Amino acid sequence: MSDRADSRIFARYENQRTLYMPDNPVIAGGRNGHYIFERQRVVASGHTTTHMFDEHIFMLPLGDVAVPFSSRLNGRSVAGLIEPGRFRFVAAGDTLSTSWDAPLEGIFVTMHPNVLRRAFGEEACDAPAELVSNIIPHEDALLAHLTLAMQSYLQAGRLAGRIFEQSLLAAIAAHLMIVYARGERRRNRNAPLTHQKRARAEDYVRQNLGQDLSLAEIAKVVDMSPYQLSRTFRAATGQGLWQFVIECRAREARRMMIRSHSLSLSYIARTCGFESYSQFILAFRKIFGQLPNAYRRTRGT
Repeated sequence: MSDRADSRIFARYENQRTLYMPDNPVIAGGRNGHYIFERQRVVASGHTTTHMFDEHIFMLPLGDVAVPFSSRLNGRSVAGLIEPGRFRFVAAGDTLSTSWDAPLEGIFVTMHPNVLRRAFGEEACDAPAELVSNIIPHEDALLAHLTLAMQSYLQAGRLAGRIFEQSLLAAIAAHLMIVYARGERRRNRNAPLTHQKRARAEDYVRQNLGQDLSLAEIAKVVDMSPYQLSRTFRAATGQGLWQFVIECRAREARRMMIRSHSLSLSYIARTCGFESYSQFILAFRKIFGQLPNAYRRTRGT
């Protein structure tokens, strides 16, 4: 995967931003200003001097060996075992130093504070949520599921598309806000997706298939937060909003193929809004059971 600078994690040491882990990760991905994902195969035993992150960061240890550690979080000593499957979370702006006694394998993910704010539909002028670090290894089954889903998405070359990525980010951001925020976030997380709002969202998608649709834009149309729309759309329809978008694009592509045999498949894919030709091929075969060129040959005969 990419190891570009905007897909790597940086920390601040004495106000200098430095690459947090110098070794290239097995998997790296993300969007600058939103999130960064790194899976490290081996992080050798060692020590990090006092540092901080401009973003929130969590670690999911992997493997099958527990590693002794000692840390200082905002000057307070914490020690224990970094155990596989048990998270450590550090809020943006907190200071940390850590020593660990054996090689580590794990996933590290940063999330920009603005992503958390937008997940609940908060404006830039709203007071940001204050998140509380928890570096004592702890279980979080939902966050583990979401983290591994992000890994699968990156490993697959982002074929599920931008809206899937945004929905996953909104779910992770909302979960971090719920679990680690100080105080209650006063947001209606249980409002259902009404028939009118669902119809409005679906109509907007169908009318803008060729555009670079985003979860935030669709959520704004129905006056919901990205997290709330993503969650309630799946509850109401049984499929993710990203799945609905891809299905609509595939059906529009089929319509164009039936109407004109002269249009190239690559042109049809672009016109229908697919993010890549590979995504078009995968979606069409999944929905219609044939590759697009085979479908076109069948129609031609």
